[in-house]
Amino acid sequence: MPTRMKTDVHLPQLKHARRLIIASNRGPVEFQLSQNNTLKARRGAGGMVTALIDVGNQMNMTWVAMTMTEGDRLAAKEMEQHGGVMPSPLRGQKMQLHYVSVPKATYRKHYDKISNELLWFLQHYMYDPVQSNVRQLQDSWENGYCEVNQALADAVVAEIEREDSLPVVMLHDYHLYLVSSLIRKVHPSIVIQQFIHIPWPDIRCWHFLPGNIAQAIYAGLVGNDIIGFQTERDARNFLEGARTILEGAVVDFEEGALWWQGHRTQARAYPISISVTEERNVVKSAAGKRAVEEVKPLLNEFTIMRTDRIEPTKNILRGFQAYDYMLEEHPELLGRVNFLAYLVPSRQSLPIYRRTSLEVQAIIEEINQKYSTDAWTPIHAFFGNDRVRALAAMQFYDVLLVNPIIDGMNLVAKEGPVVNQKDGVLVLSRTVGAFQQLAKGSVPTSPTDVLETSQALYKALMLPPEERHAKAMFATQAVEKNNLTAWLAKQIGDINDLLDRAVTGKGADEAEEATTDVVANVG
Repeated sequence: MPTRMKTDVHLPQLKHARRLIIASNRGPVEFQLSQNNTLKARRGAGGMVTALIDVGNQMNMTWVAMTMTEGDRLAAKEMEQHGGVMPSPLRGQKMQLHYVSVPKATYRKHYDKISNELLWFLQHYMYDPVQSNVRQLQDSWENGYCEVNQALADAVVAEIEREDSLPVVMLHDYHLYLVSSLIRKVHPSIVIQQFIHIPWPDIRCWHFLPGNIAQAIYAGLVGNDIIGFQTERDARNFLEGARTILEGAVVDFEEGALWWQGHRTQARAYPISISVTEERNVVKSAAGKRAVEEVKPLLNEFTIMRTDRIEPTKNILRGFQAYDYMLEEHPELLGRVNFLAYLVPSRQSLPIYRRTSLEVQAIIEEINQKYSTDAWTPIHAFFGNDRVRALAAMQFYDVLLVNPIIDGMNLVAKEGPVVNQKDGVLVLSRTVGAFQQLAKGSVPTSPTDVLETSQALYKALMLPPEERHAKAMFATQAVEKNNLTAWLAKQIGDINDLLDRAVTGKGADEAEEATTDVVANVG
């Protein structure tokens, strides 16, 4: 079992600012309607919510988000009766909630058509411009994405103006590309930071879009003071794109900054991580222990696992094809290896996701029919969003397959090593953000090469114990050192630098001098 190190990282407080306003598409609390039409609240999933709540418990924090469920919409109506906000109904959360509603048709254009059908696939290098309907795209952009971004910006502005004290605004992800510039038009001196969780592709990908949309995205984002990306490559791709798309933009690649229309924007890499303590607490919980009892009968001499949302970028089909090929090439493994797959249905309103789900179920059935005996089933698949069960199971993998076509980071690659108890080995796509940190702790593979992935699975299963231990220890310690608290601490530190300059009045002078220097160097 890997040696575990101290995981605590000091989380600095925001300087000078007394309020934090966070905005995202999905809120930290999800409201559901019970059978008697009363509201039931549950915490949003993910370690990011946990980390930001910890910051919010140190200061006055409001979280602005869109309504996504009928319960959310009813909660938003109740908020309107109390000045637009309400305290979080969940225990341990001191923040205020401000949920924003728009017509369902508007939200569908924003969320389904632009965010998930266009931006998600474009930024994962999987967009097919041949299939694009430009007229429909422009309609969804103008009457969906732009409308929702304006509504969110208006809500953030309302929160800024609710009190006289200085706030910091933190925006999240690809649903909100226009928000920072809309806020800055009203409040030009507010410190705004945005973190983008998915990859930022090469400028040529952005040129697939209609010019007005690509221009609006870049012009919208440079309203931020800091834009956070998962990797240095993503940050550089953004700067290259800004230099190309924004006329008059001055870019300093060494400093990682650009100046446009008198405003400076820093592009920084903040590789996101997980809350190591929280993940380990989950598997030690009563629910985690119950899940262990369920999974133990499914373990074999060798156990391969994966856990993913069912969507095209996760490359689930090729993962199972690689397993099939491994069984063909190594019949000595028949009956000795089990593949446990924890698969979460995702975005079932979109045809491509429904099709992917059917294809995944079909290949599982095909492989099981091909190899099953009375005593052995090669794949055990679990469909549903049961994070506790998936985390508990990952304690026992010999190999964890993480083979997306591309990912901004992929947190499963980080969750597995910190809970695994068996010196389990990662088989990891070279194209995921996590590969930068975990390459030495994994057996790498090309996600589109089924043969290579098959060979990687076999190699990972057969590694000598000392090599297994070395890889598992490297991956575990890499995640412990760069955990979720460290990710957030780095961002707060950079925001504090901005706040220091704003308070001392140095920011504007430094920006003007820097712009002059860069222009001179370019000339």
